Amino acid sequence: MSNLAEEFHALNAMMEAETSQAVKYWMNWMMLVFVASILFVWKYKPARTVLLVLVGTMIGAMIAWMAFKNVHLFGIVHLVLWLPLAIYLWKNVLSKSAKITVSENPSAYDRAFYFWVCLVFLTILISLVFDVRDIFLVLTGGK
Repeated sequence: MSNLAEEFHALNAMMEAETSQAVKYWMNWMMLVFVASILFVWKYKPARTVLLVLVGTMIGAMIAWMAFKNVHLFGIVHLVLWLPLAIYLWKNVLSKSAKITVSENPSAYDRAFYFWVCLVFLTILISLVFDVRDIFLVLTGGK
């Protein structure tokens, strides 16, 4: 267990050393948006899915860190988990043929859920662009 704690401390040190303040703000935004799923888990399956993917992402990031020792390769975990999540959110909430729709008279809670899903979806898409860039830069020796 102490080895895992040591890896976690090394990961935190590397994140601090290799990420700009803007990236730290973005990471905080991503965490806030994903954790906000807690507000909707009791009623909406997509919120439960987002929370589950958040836990999986944290575990996957730790595994990626232990395997590669490169924070710029966390994008691999995002591609594997977040791309399917984005597709799921699109098909089940955001598209016109979505399984979960907002009724004609949605409550404020329903509107908040839909707005939150939009934020999650956009956050994922933006993050994946940067993740692909980071992976490319690592593979070509740029990072």
